[in-house]
Parts: sequence; structure tokens; C-alpha cells
Amino acid sequence: LRLRRLIRQMRNHVIICGYGRTGKEIADQLKIENISTLIIEIDLNRKNEAEEKGFNVLLADATQDETLLLGGIKQCRSLVVALPNDAANLYVVLSARGLNPSCRLISRAESEEAANKLKLAGASVVVSPYVAAGRTMAATALRPIAVDFLDLLAGSECEIEEFFLSSDPNKFNHLNCRSLSGLELGRKSGAMILAIRDGKQLIANPAPKIEIGPGQALIALGSKKELLLLSKLLGEVLLGVEKFNC
Repeated sequence: LRLRRLIRQMRNHVIICGYGRTGKEIADQLKIENISTLIIEIDLNRKNEAEEKGFNVLLADATQDETLLLGGIKQCRSLVVALPNDAANLYVVLSARGLNPSCRLISRAESEEAANKLKLAGASVVVSPYVAAGRTMAATALRPIAVDFLDLLAGSECEIEEFFLSSDPNKFNHLNCRSLSGLELGRKSGAMILAIRDGKQLIANPAPKIEIGPGQALIALGSKKELLLLSKLLGEVLLGVEKFNC
């Protein structure tokens, strides 16, 4: 009863379905970042293991709609599906997308075929542990300095966040200028604009003359204080913020 009362009060939290090897790593990373987290696990031993680490754990079947509703699917910021098989992950993604169309869904996939099906089911991001590991190892062999930089970044005070801009053009009317140089976002906040995502196009290291517009996303690097100031400068054109895990 105490846990259910706590869950009802949770807002903007992350739900992790499955506390296996992948789920454990995700939970540990979120704990380091002080992100409110709820774990859904059907195995009693894993549930006890997670609770020993201080996590809130719901002992239930994540494939059931009732479980997702109890876990706060309608109030969470993201749902991470890391169950041991693709069929279960697909089932959870389908249920979660139906219960909360705006929720960010991240799922694990064992195969390329499963990844395609999960995307069709509504997953925002699909990650294959084997593909991710392979890419990291290849990058370490080819660009070790870049990989070391990301590791150092993960342990520093700097963070990378994606600032989603409103798709409503009327919210941009109050801006006297839309170019990066005119807005002076970097100078005023101290954060660095690394890229602008416009649909499927990614503009890396955008020039000062580049203008922001509806539906875009700004990818910025900075401290928590600098990124918070950047979000305040964007004001009503800002739709939401998503943090990258380096």
C-alpha cells in the first residue's frame, strides 16, 4: 500500500520493465543522475535485489495494462522495456503506446526483424545490445580519443540535452530574431549548441546565421545551470527537454 501511494505521487519518472543485465545497468545510470525511477519485475529474487539497491520495485507482469497503469504510464517521462525476449518487449510497447500516445518508449531488441516490428508498434527508440556493443568496440579501435571523450563527459558536470521546440508557428512571433547569432543563446546561457535536428536532417555545428523554427530540436552541451538557463531563454517556444546519456 505504501508503494502504491508513492507511485501515485510520482511524476515525470522513468519506468524500467525488467531488472536483468540490461535493466540493472539502466537503473544504475539513472540513479547516478538522480532520476526518479520505478522498476517493474516479475521475478521475486530480482525484485529483492533491486530493492536492496534502494530502487522502488513493483512485483508484477509488465505485459499487463493494469501493471503499466499502476506504474504511472500516463505520468512518466519515459518507459524502458528490457525484458528477456522480443515478443514480451513488443507486447509491452503496443500496450504502452495505446495507454499513453505521447510517452517516449525505448525498447531492447535481439534481432533486426524484432527492431523493425517494435518501431512499427510505436517504439521511439530501439536498441540492440549486440549492435551497440559492436559499434562501441569499432569506434574504440578507430577513434579511441572520441570514445574517451564521451567517457570523460559522462563523469563530468557537463550534460547533453535535446530541446524540442513547439510546432506552433504563433509561439515564435514574439521573437525579434530567429538566428542563433541574433538570439545569442550561447553567450547568454553559456551552453553550446552542438546541432539542430529538423525532421530527419541533422545540422551539426550550426552556423550563427541558422534560424530556429517550429518542430526543430536543439542539441546543446553545458552544465545543469547553463542548460536550465537555456530553457528559460527559449521560453514559450520550448516544448520539452530530453537528456542524452553519454
